This record gives sequence, structure tokens and C-alpha cells, in this order.
Amino acid sequence: MVAPTVLPESLLGRPFTIAAAGQHGVSRRVLAGKRFHRLVTGVYVHADVELTVRVWAQAALLVTAPDAVVTGVTGLQVRGVYAGSPWPLRLVSIHPYVVRRPGLAVTRVRVLPPHDVWLADPAHCLLAACRAGLDLVDAVAAGDALVHRGHCDLASLTDCLRAGRGAGSTQARRVSHLMRARVESPRETYARLLLVLAGLPEPTCNPNLGGDAGFIGRADLAYPEYAVIVEYDGRQHAEQSAQWERDLDRLDDFEAASWRFVRVTRQRLRRPRAVVFRVYSKLIAGGYSGPPPVFDPEWVALFERRSAALRTSQTADPRSWALCADAPRGHLAVVR
Repeated sequence: MVAPTVLPESLLGRPFTIAAAGQHGVSRRVLAGKRFHRLVTGVYVHADVELTVRVWAQAALLVTAPDAVVTGVTGLQVRGVYAGSPWPLRLVSIHPYVVRRPGLAVTRVRVLPPHDVWLADPAHCLLAACRAGLDLVDAVAAGDALVHRGHCDLASLTDCLRAGRGAGSTQARRVSHLMRARVESPRETYARLLLVLAGLPEPTCNPNLGGDAGFIGRADLAYPEYAVIVEYDGRQHAEQSAQWERDLDRLDDFEAASWRFVRVTRQRLRRPRAVVFRVYSKLIAGGYSGPPPVFDPEWVALFERRSAALRTSQTADPRSWALCADAPRGHLAVVR
């Protein structure tokens, strides 16, 4: 029996090229075996390495120009902000010859964005994502998440988006006006924009609320002026019985203190207009005298044509990268 090829440690923890493998005596035949995954053409990784978006990005950098920088949606995903489609992997370079590989979208630029070695800074990743067509809801959710995760502060992120010029700059400026601090999940962003873009007043994000007896708890979204609370109940709460019971107790306490509340669930989001009208009716009961909601073509496109469930299914998931060993070969890059 032929002894298996002994692999150097440098090939065990990260992607490597065929040339690098050859320098250590690892043949193409060995690379074609079960111990390795081929990521992009000419780049492999040991099968024991967890396939994360960071690993995919490192693989892409091995076949692009030395100055290439990961940016856009891919840069957001490397930081744990999962917005938009995972493919193609997006990079920029000032090199005159742009690599064309399935699964990669390398854009030639005159000046590289601010970056740390190979990853563009968070604000410029979001700006690039807006330029690449990330829709308004996903872009705002990404901005909220960058702030919540501490990747950048709201002021600097806002300044970067408003300073952008050229393609996507109008979208970036809109995003800058809609981002908020204290947003803890994309679902909260989605629910807030569902209401605001229909013309209802903007709720406060994650405020601490109380009644005559003092502090009661924190709400996802609230209209203190009208004593209305909007809560998103995710499936994870129903599956975690202790958390579910605490949530029910808290909502009972709010109701006892004369707060009106609307509970938003995944199932209810299948009928987004109904959710908006539920909130509107509670606002009216609380003394709101503003205009009724308006569902313009943009609102329809963002919330009805692209439902919450569809939006989730089209967004990169951190667990999905491990299942994508052959994915780039089935995706065509959009190279500008």
C-alpha cells in the first residue's frame, strides 16, 4: 500500500494554489482526492478546513492581482453581516488586467478603498454594495448591523455613504438617512422600514419603557407618544420556552400599563399590508391623526414582490458556505 502524502502545515489551515502544493511535493492527483476541496480554478483547501466566507475570500485573492481588495457584499459577509446574495465574490483592483473566473467579480478601480491588508473598511464595503445594486432594505439592515456589531459608528458610516459619488450614490444617501443605532437584528430593521416607507411615523428602536409603576421592559419598536409597541416574535423564541414565557409576561405587563402592541411573526409578514394596517389602527387608537399608509410601487417591490421569506432565502447564511465547495463553478461572475 502506498503511504499517503505527508502534507506540510502551511497547506492545512488555509487555501493554497496548485503551484504552492507542487513546491511541497503534493501532486495534482493527490489534490483530486477526498482530502481536498477545489474552491476556484487552481485553488484548493484541505477538507478539514471549515468553509467560511473568509476562506472563500482568501481563495479568491490567490488568483487575482496582488493589490486586490475584498469589498462590497463579500466584505460585509466576512464581518458577519449577511446581506444580499453570496455570489459572486466581490473584489476591486487597480491592476490593468482583471481576472475572469467563475464565481468572482473583480472590478477595476482607479484608487483602492481604505483597507486593512486585503479587506476594505466596513463603510466602503457598504458603499460598494449599494453601487452593486443591494436593495434598500438589505442595505439599511447591513448598515444597522455594522453599527450594532461595533465595526463602525453611525456618524462615520453616514459620512462615508453621503460622500459617495457616481453609481449607487443616490441609494447610498437614502441608506444613510434610514440607518439607526440600537438595532439588534435585521428583522427589526425590516419591520421598521415596512412601516416608515409606507408613510407611518418612525418608531423608536429598542427603547426602555415603563408605566406608572416604573420600568417594565424593553420593546423592539415603540411609539411612546401613542403608547404602541411593535414586537417581532421569531421562531427561536417559541422554541426556547423560558424566553417565550418571559416575553409573554413582559407583554402582559405592557398591556396592564395600557400599552397597545402588535406582534409581528414570520407568518404575518406574508401579508405585509395587514401588518402596516394593524400598527396604523393601534396608532389611531392612541391619538395619532396623521395620514393613512400609502403603498407606492417601491414599497410593493420591497415588501410584496420580494417577501420577507424570499429575502431570507436569497441572503447568504453563515451555515451555507460549508455546503458550497462546488458553487463557484456554477456561478458566472459579473465583471465590470
